[in-house]
Amino acid sequence: MKRCRLVLLFGLLLTFTGCNTLMPMLFGFREINSYDAEQCEKFYKKLPKDFEFTPLVCNEKQFMQVSELGADSMQMKNLYQSLKIMYFHGDSLVSFHINCYCPPTLGFNLNWNYNHQFDEFPPTTSVPLDGYTVKLSEMQAVFPEIKAEKDYTVLVFWTNMLYKVSKGEVKTVYKNLRRFCHLNDVDVYLVNVDITMTESLHE
Repeated sequence: MKRCRLVLLFGLLLTFTGCNTLMPMLFGFREINSYDAEQCEKFYKKLPKDFEFTPLVCNEKQFMQVSELGADSMQMKNLYQSLKIMYFHGDSLVSFHINCYCPPTLGFNLNWNYNHQFDEFPPTTSVPLDGYTVKLSEMQAVFPEIKAEKDYTVLVFWTNMLYKVSKGEVKTVYKNLRRFCHLNDVDVYLVNVDITMTESLHE
C-alpha cells in the first residue's frame, strides 16, 4: 500500500515538474494536512452557479478499489491517477481522461481539451478504451451514493492539493455540458481524493 501511495504522488508531481522544482508551485501545488470539508466547500462555491453536481469523498480503500477495476496493469495504472474524468452512458464507460495524458499550458494548468476531445458530447476519450470493462455499476458498488438516474453519469476525481488544476478540470466538464445543453440531464459527481493524497504525502 505504501509503495502504491508513493507511485501515486510521484506520478502526479512528474506531470508538472519535469526537472524543475519550481513547477509544482507554479501549477498551484500545495501541501494539505488532511481532508478539510471547509476547503472543499470553498472550492464548490467558486464553481458556476448553474452547475449541478453531487460532492463525494473518496477514502483510501475506495481509491484502491477503483484502480483494481482495471483488467490489466496498464488499466490499473490509469485508474490509479489522482485526477480523472469518467463519462458513463448507462452502465458503459464511453469517455475517460487522466492527468498524465494532459499537456501543460502556458498559464500553468493542464489542457484537458488538448486534442479537442471536449468539442463534442460525450467527449472523445483520451484513454483508449479497448479492453476496458469498467462499469458504472462497479463504481456504484464502491460509491453507493451514485444513483445513476439519468442516461449519462460523469465522475470527476479532484484534490485540493492541486486546487488550480482541479478547478480547470471541473470547468472543462462544465463547459462541455453547457455547450451541448446537458447541464440538467447528466448526473455529475465531484469525487474528492484528499484523503489518499494526504496519506501519499505524509507516509
